[in-house]
Amino acid sequence: MRVATVDGLVTLYYDGSKELFNRDLELEWIRACQRTVRRDNDIESLNLSLECKEYIRQRLSWQQIIVVDGVTEIPAKTFKGCKNIKRVIFADTVTRIGMVAFSNCKSLQHVRWPLNLENIGERAFSNCNLSSVFIPPRCQNIGDYACSLNDNLEILNVPQNTALGLLEITGSTKLAKLYMKQNVPGWWLTNINFGNHFDLHRICSSFEPTLEMILDTMKERGGPKTFKVENNIGITPSRYLKENPYAHVKEKEVIEKYILQMIGEL
Repeated sequence: MRVATVDGLVTLYYDGSKELFNRDLELEWIRACQRTVRRDNDIESLNLSLECKEYIRQRLSWQQIIVVDGVTEIPAKTFKGCKNIKRVIFADTVTRIGMVAFSNCKSLQHVRWPLNLENIGERAFSNCNLSSVFIPPRCQNIGDYACSLNDNLEILNVPQNTALGLLEITGSTKLAKLYMKQNVPGWWLTNINFGNHFDLHRICSSFEPTLEMILDTMKERGGPKTFKVENNIGITPSRYLKENPYAHVKEKEVIEKYILQMIGEL
């Protein structure tokens, strides 16, 4: 594993060759923090071993994690509590993310998900700062509370056949408020998977939506205005398309081509 500066961020290239989480040093750190009245828990001011100080310094220095090609699993607790990580970029070889793997990464805003991902462990991304999550289509299971306590989470798009754990959105304030308006269990995930009314929502939030599929649906549903129709939790097709990391087509491109087709230029 090596560390370098990429896009202005201190970046760890994770190759799985070393166990990064140390239970004993974590306990030493936690106990030292509990004994002090200082709220900033400054490393140098705490009664810690030199080994523990270096361990914590390293974990707090990382701002970006790039998981290199060939890694298939992120073990449990690997990056737990690394509060300055802003971005995680997974290689597509990753199939499993262990429980609590990125829990309490409070600055984490962006995740580039692995296309071959099959399992996400319990609380894997609990207490992060994610605003939108688009789970790749091969994912089979998402553990309990995997995306809980993400205060800014508004979009959690999960494939229809993915098995979900308990109370996925507990403590994720924005999404929970949208969900509670409906008072229907599971509606926050299922409402765009059924019914013709949400055809464009499904396409725009799907894996690699195509221009042709979007144009055909727009013609059936009433043109560009369909981009502004909200689903039952208040998200529009326009927002899905903008946030969808797998979408290579832009709304502006869609509307321009639609207009050209309507006036007979194509």
